[in-house]
Amino acid sequence: MKKSLIALAALAAVSVASAQSSVTLYGVADAAIGQTNNPGMGMANDKFQLISSNILNNGNSRFGFRGVEDLGGGLKAGFNFEGGIVLGTGAGNTSGGQLFSRNANVSLMGNFGELRLGRTLTTTFYSEASWELTGMANYSVLANQFGFGGAGPRDSNVIMYNSPNFSGFSFSGSVVPKGNANYGTAADPKGKYDLAASYANGPITASLAYNKVQDGNTGVVLGGKYNFGPVAVAASFNRIKDDAGNILGRGYTLGASGQAGPVILTVDVARDTEFSDTDFVLEAKYPLSKRTFLYAAYLRDGNGKVTATNPIVVGTGANQNINGYTLGVRHNF
Repeated sequence: MKKSLIALAALAAVSVASAQSSVTLYGVADAAIGQTNNPGMGMANDKFQLISSNILNNGNSRFGFRGVEDLGGGLKAGFNFEGGIVLGTGAGNTSGGQLFSRNANVSLMGNFGELRLGRTLTTTFYSEASWELTGMANYSVLANQFGFGGAGPRDSNVIMYNSPNFSGFSFSGSVVPKGNANYGTAADPKGKYDLAASYANGPITASLAYNKVQDGNTGVVLGGKYNFGPVAVAASFNRIKDDAGNILGRGYTLGASGQAGPVILTVDVARDTEFSDTDFVLEAKYPLSKRTFLYAAYLRDGNGKVTATNPIVVGTGANQNINGYTLGVRHNF
């Protein structure tokens, strides 16, 4: 009888421990067909082709693991490992050159918010994602015109803090320590910090992000979205400059998204007024289920600001506009 009670107690302890921690496998499978008039969009040539992990995809295919453990007293520990896949070839390591180059971090969470350490999306990226209309798709004109506030979408060796929500208000801050030499040179390493304040309540979402590389570029993004019900409207102001004060990008985005039956239509324009450069996207999504949708998009990628010293735009030929279309399917699992 005593042995039975001990066995039952041990089984109960294992069950409780299992209930307090979990690991989830998740990912995205995204492939499309399409064409562009110029390989500056990252495609091998200007012929009709299968497209995967490209600027004309809704998103890059990926797989990942995330887990959380309840430590008690309102404290939790978590982790996130995420790697990229090119569906067309099966190749991996598409976002930095390593197995889990999309995300590799550990975090502590509680009533104080979240402390995250490792490789992760930037604070500016999360700030923009809260109101951007395409869901930060690969063909997002905000991302392609202004390069996530000039900071890129993710960083390694990040120390990040995300606050709790205070009646719709929240803030986030992250630092890349100088000693990790992400920026600058090995002989003269530079640090970086990235800050954001956000408000999301009812139909209004808005945020202000600021990032700065030591002795390097500075990016500012102020944006927001208002949901009228059937239609949502979003706008932003963006500015990127170098340490000498030279403007690398400055302008605005303006777009709207609405539903026509089951189809979600989005139009978005990004104008760099400093270089007279305009990007434009028209997107349609048709949901097949809660996790799977078809999409069609037309992207016009202006190249007005391609210069020898401009590090933001990827393209070929100054003042040569690039046009591309895509028809794809995205499955989230």
